[in-house]
Amino acid sequence: MKKVLKITGISLITIVLLLFVTPYLLPDTISKEAQKWVNKNIQGEVKFGQSSLSFFKHFPSLTLSLNDFTLKGAAPFQKETLLYAKELSFRVNLGSVFSSEIKIDQIFLDQADIHVKVDEKGNANYNVFKSKVDTSAKAQDTISTAVKIEGIFINKSNLIYDDLSIPMMVKATGLNYSGKGDLSKAIFDLKSNAVIDTLDLYYNKQAYLVHKKINAKLLTKINTNSLDLIFNENDLKINSLPIQFVGRFSFLKDGYDINFKTVAKETDLHNIFTALPPAIADRMEKTNIKGYAEINASLIGKYLAKSKTMPALAFNMKIRDGEINNPKAPLPIRNLFLNLQTRLPGLNPDSLYINMDSLYFTMGKDHVNAVVKLNGLKNPEVHVKTRAAIDLEKWARVFQLEHLKGRLALDLKADGKYTKKVVKSGIRQIDTVIATIPRFDLKSSLTGGYFKYASLPVAIDHINFSLTGENKDGQYKSTWFDISQIHIQALDNYIRGFVNFRTTDNITVNSDLKSVFNFAELKSFYPVKDLDLSGVLNLDVKTKGSYNKRKRLFPVTEATIHLNNGRIKTKNFDQALEHIVVDASLVNQDGTLKGTRLNIKPVSFQLGTQPFLLKADVKNFDNVAYRVQSKGTIDIGKIYKLFALKGYGVKGTVFTNVSLQGLQSDAMAGRYGKLNNKGKVVVHDLALQSDLFPKSFLIKNGVFSFFQDKMKFEQFNATYGASDFKMDGELGNVVNYALSKTAKLTGQFNLQSKHLFADELMVYNEGTGITATSSGSGVILIPDNLNVSLTASADAVHYKGMLIKNAKGSLGLNGGVMTLSQTAFNIIDAPVTMDATYKSLTPKSAVFDYHILAKEFNIARAYKEIKMFRELASSAGKAKGIVGLDYQLSGKLNQNMAPVYPSLKGGGTLSLKKISLSGFKFMNAVGKATKRDSLSNPDLSEVNIKSTINKNIITIERFKMRVAGFRPRFEGQVSFDGRLNMSGRLGLPPFGLIGIPLSITGTQEKPKVSLKRNKEGKLEETEE
Repeated sequence: MKKVLKITGISLITIVLLLFVTPYLLPDTISKEAQKWVNKNIQGEVKFGQSSLSFFKHFPSLTLSLNDFTLKGAAPFQKETLLYAKELSFRVNLGSVFSSEIKIDQIFLDQADIHVKVDEKGNANYNVFKSKVDTSAKAQDTISTAVKIEGIFINKSNLIYDDLSIPMMVKATGLNYSGKGDLSKAIFDLKSNAVIDTLDLYYNKQAYLVHKKINAKLLTKINTNSLDLIFNENDLKINSLPIQFVGRFSFLKDGYDINFKTVAKETDLHNIFTALPPAIADRMEKTNIKGYAEINASLIGKYLAKSKTMPALAFNMKIRDGEINNPKAPLPIRNLFLNLQTRLPGLNPDSLYINMDSLYFTMGKDHVNAVVKLNGLKNPEVHVKTRAAIDLEKWARVFQLEHLKGRLALDLKADGKYTKKVVKSGIRQIDTVIATIPRFDLKSSLTGGYFKYASLPVAIDHINFSLTGENKDGQYKSTWFDISQIHIQALDNYIRGFVNFRTTDNITVNSDLKSVFNFAELKSFYPVKDLDLSGVLNLDVKTKGSYNKRKRLFPVTEATIHLNNGRIKTKNFDQALEHIVVDASLVNQDGTLKGTRLNIKPVSFQLGTQPFLLKADVKNFDNVAYRVQSKGTIDIGKIYKLFALKGYGVKGTVFTNVSLQGLQSDAMAGRYGKLNNKGKVVVHDLALQSDLFPKSFLIKNGVFSFFQDKMKFEQFNATYGASDFKMDGELGNVVNYALSKTAKLTGQFNLQSKHLFADELMVYNEGTGITATSSGSGVILIPDNLNVSLTASADAVHYKGMLIKNAKGSLGLNGGVMTLSQTAFNIIDAPVTMDATYKSLTPKSAVFDYHILAKEFNIARAYKEIKMFRELASSAGKAKGIVGLDYQLSGKLNQNMAPVYPSLKGGGTLSLKKISLSGFKFMNAVGKATKRDSLSNPDLSEVNIKSTINKNIITIERFKMRVAGFRPRFEGQVSFDGRLNMSGRLGLPPFGLIGIPLSITGTQEKPKVSLKRNKEGKLEETEE
């Protein structure tokens, strides 16, 4: 016996020694094989610290451990960490250590941080495994490594799954996971257990689960061939809420195919509350919740990032016999009943469908009864029927809300659709306005109201109102509201009174409101972030009656507003808008526009070191008597920065020092001596936009002086797109223009420009600079409220591909008509004079009438560089030499400011000074028909060709030429599309007394010449 014990003891000691010694004998071998396997199969960057072998970590198996293991992600996340583990371990089959193949069958992650990322395009950082290459011959290594994973174990770890393509983010803290299955097979079952201390789920940055404890038992069938995951038996527990779910998850080439269904059947209502966000769940921890509840949800469909295809989400909930009882509440909520169905097709919020066909509960004698149906969010279709009478304090105590009180009554019926429509005002201004609203009937009141933010020291301790409203036809203009018994107060800040208004026909108002508000106290009862306010506001408004400008009605009104020592400071800008003072009143005693008086005395503020003051006393809105004073600087760029408005890059300053006083009727009647208007406005870097033009005018510098009805322009320097111009002069009738819609501005100006791009003025031209000349659309609009004359000069005018140099002349703008008088310019280096009128009819049509005189110009350059000349004289393509033009032409322009040829009318003379008609098909055809080669490619001089244009036809009067002793003459018609109907006579040498009759028809490209008189009728005219 002693011998047996001795042998047994020696054997045990030997085994223990081997368990200790073997890891030290084999570490290099196994560590090298692990490194070799990683390099062979992983394409991400891998780092780890010390490695070790032990039998005791996962006894009795041999375990290889890699400390401080780090794995970087796949592109484009190769510089970010996908996995960090305090310890990554592999269980090694001991029998394989001494064979040619070392086998790893289990993986352990301890204290790991796993961060899975997917970008907007669907690129994932977990694609780190190298694709296998099929080779017929195996590498002849002495030792290889085989991975046949049968288990994955994660301990005390954290997981973040951040998928921007969905967009969804999951955070799991305190993750403990075990998964068992033969992962080396193509199809296998994976049995998993997971415990998560806290789980957060966000979709589109909105929290759906926060700090939830998860217990899960999952059985998943995995098919690696088809990349399908089939969830057969799966039990989850979110806090106390048990959930069963089944479904399928398939990987597609560009996304996923999802079919998930979850059910929480016949569960206790209390379990559902434990799964709600902590703000609610924690508050309900000591609340007794009873009742029967059911939840079922589904997520079904394909998710394809590139095509933005999303699955459909559905959620349904039932509650029966619910009861919520808090020990601190005087009464419980009883008889809680709910039927709720929701659908979200394609995860598109605008497709949201909610059907809450019943919600009911009681609290003593209080009750809530509601039916709500909603279809869509952008243009929602609404059906609401709600009645409630509840004590808010009792209700709040049930949910441990300690800062809510009041008696609320609500009776609301609403049915219909909320829609919007696009309304175009002016030329380019597009507004989205309300088209229809649901029909409704509303009665509501709140008495004894009280509300306090838990984080703030002061409550809104008085909230009272009575509200009725109605809309019977769905047209928002048919809405009326009556809000009475208004009393809202916090500290000494309050608003009291009533207001009643209707929008049908006239805007009718009846109100009596008083308010005192200390802005510095706002942050004590309302959360204000990054905004510092101060100043005391006093408001007193009494108004009764209708406003109708056409009927000259205005409500009887007595209103005052006072604000002293106001200040606004935001985080967006380092300077405050301060020393704000508003003292204004609006009074009307007889209900007419004539009896209205607005008195601003004053409005003033300071931004940085720049003060501004405005005073205005305006009486009688039928015949305005005004007294206005303004002094100071407004820095528009700073204002934009202070309030972080759109157009953050906007800049510009306006300095004013003006005093205006007078009567509108004096300005209209020309009694300017009775006006007392004076002062100046200085502008720097100010952008102005007009609906008539697609771009902004940038006033770099400008000094505007006022005297009576005139405004003088000095040092005015501005740009428009790539155009620049300087002006000096004055505008008249300024007061009448400002006060009347029908008045016109008058004035005289001098204008100079280095470069003027006329195409940029086309109403729909969004291009810039020279490139815009080839793609402009619309016509140039001329304002109809101007009567202004300009003496203008421009070094270069760019228009429709033409370069006009040294343009000078007189330009008039009157009633929407532009007139050019004695205008001189150079085009293709030839001096030209022109008189013209131009009028825009619509944004896409205009009419013109001009007379142009060019005594001599190069016909080849004109054909090449002037599109309109090329179209009017299409046969001059190969002509060379000097010609002259004296022509009058009128007609219409289309949406591209190109001539509408059937509308053209006019006439004049084309003088052939000295030209060569090489390749001129018309004369070549005549020479061929008469067998006179000398008539081909003729040289001509001193030939005057008179013509008229009407209805797409150019009618050419008889003209004579001399060519090589012959004396040809021609007359007839040519159409703009190239058709010919010409008659001629070829006078024979020596004196041309004997001639050959000619008939030329066909087209300019293929003329047909017959040696006979032309008996063809006139060419067919084209009407507009």
